[in-house]
Amino acid sequence: MNEHIFLPKPLFPRHVCFPDYIGGFSEFPDHLVNREFQTQEFNLHRNYNLHVVLDGKGYLVTEGKRYELGKGQGFLYGPGMRQKYYSDSSEPWNIRWIHFYGERLEELLDSRGLDEPWLFSLSNLSSIESLIEKLLSLGRTYQIDDEYTVASALYELLTRLQTTSDRLNVPINHASDKIRAVANYVRSHSHESFSIDKAAALAGYSTHYFSRKFGQTFGKSFPDFLLEARLIQAKRLLASTQLSVKQIALDTGFSQASYFSACFRQLEGMTPLQFRSLHRIGEE
Repeated sequence: MNEHIFLPKPLFPRHVCFPDYIGGFSEFPDHLVNREFQTQEFNLHRNYNLHVVLDGKGYLVTEGKRYELGKGQGFLYGPGMRQKYYSDSSEPWNIRWIHFYGERLEELLDSRGLDEPWLFSLSNLSSIESLIEKLLSLGRTYQIDDEYTVASALYELLTRLQTTSDRLNVPINHASDKIRAVANYVRSHSHESFSIDKAAALAGYSTHYFSRKFGQTFGKSFPDFLLEARLIQAKRLLASTQLSVKQIALDTGFSQASYFSACFRQLEGMTPLQFRSLHRIGEE
């Protein structure tokens, strides 16, 4: 088997999930994929890439480790990830793949495949295989009215996949490393105009995923972290300079002195001028 089926864009633009490209290989020992980060091949900078092994075996390489995958196992790559996998030469895998996209897939998939490939083992291969074969069958004879059946079949496949599988690889917490690096950058540039969208882009994540992971990493929201960073800088200026409250507000990223003073009072329990006065008394 060597099959590649491309589907047209759906008429309804907000499906939870929809396949862009489906297919499979069998008896093909030379199957080898080695894609770089953010490759645009098959729109994989935007699409998820799911593979399920029906028979034989192959390998996936990530972070210098090689994982062997056999019948009833598979993997999922999120958009833009570096990808390397290949078939065993003596027992080539019989494999099916689905490249797909959709609305709010991070939530549906619980962020699987975004930091590293998700490798899994299925407890019920037959149900997943039948859904994949249904998608292939629909793709071969695709008509406009099949759009909703295709979308629902893929949705069922993805939800079943999560409830009938166990993770094979131990997750590596790349997200925390990236988010900590961005947090350090934000702290040192907190006087600049900063939105959560900009911070998420620096980390290379969507805003939704970044926001959730940021909260898990620091125990506070990104806006609260940014506000804290700005107030730390403001306290330094209040204690060590003669700058006016208005100027300090502008120099630390606040658009208005009144908003700065309100935030300062709420978090510090005193006004900026009271803080300055107390600090000077302490120094004397």
